[in-house]
Amino acid sequence: MAKVQIPDEKASFPFSMIEGMMPLYPWIAVMGWGFVLVSLLIGIFGLSPAVTTFLSDSKAIREGAAVGSAFVNANVTKHVIETWLPQFKFLGLGLGLLAITMALGTIAKRLREMGWTINGHIHQDLRPTMPSIPGRVRIFQLSTVMGVMILMGALVVGIVLAVTVVPDYWNHSIANQLNPALPGSALLRQLETVSSYARWLNPLRVTGMAFLFTGITIALTVIIGALRNQAELLIGFYNRATAS
Repeated sequence: MAKVQIPDEKASFPFSMIEGMMPLYPWIAVMGWGFVLVSLLIGIFGLSPAVTTFLSDSKAIREGAAVGSAFVNANVTKHVIETWLPQFKFLGLGLGLLAITMALGTIAKRLREMGWTINGHIHQDLRPTMPSIPGRVRIFQLSTVMGVMILMGALVVGIVLAVTVVPDYWNHSIANQLNPALPGSALLRQLETVSSYARWLNPLRVTGMAFLFTGITIALTVIIGALRNQAELLIGFYNRATAS
């Protein structure tokens, strides 16, 4: 049986880059789970000891502790880790969802190649016209990339906060410096920044996850549509072959 020449349906940039990444979905999944595993280890060996140290004495003692004490250092470590670690963990989860989308995209591409192969072995007089690539393919690709970029942006913001304003603010005695801070002081301005980032950073990473789940959903509809088209092509071929 002669080998069917499958047309080269190369996509334009940035879709060509996305399609080039699709076969790498096993490595993307491993990398995502690696992020989650690292998050777990940091939580166990970094965040948990800091919380334990900070809560090891009464509230009056730990809040009255001076700068440089174990209580203040533990409080700084706790807040720094809590600032960037959730963003890191969500990026790992996002990479796992990206791997799922890339795997679904690979399946859809193989189904299209299978369709070209089957179509190529049908007699020219009975050969149906192959449908064009649906626009939903580009939508799920863009949605997936957008979701990962949002999660990466959230991680960058979390890291910047974790190395700047968060340690600068919490590296003070709570009772002697933070609580008595006057309106308009540098400490209260830092507190405004520390308190406000969670109000938009958390919804930002949820938005990134929503883009990824949307991409997965659309990718599934693409596969369903490809299977339906193949079934219709084969049924149409059978009907024309039996009628002739």
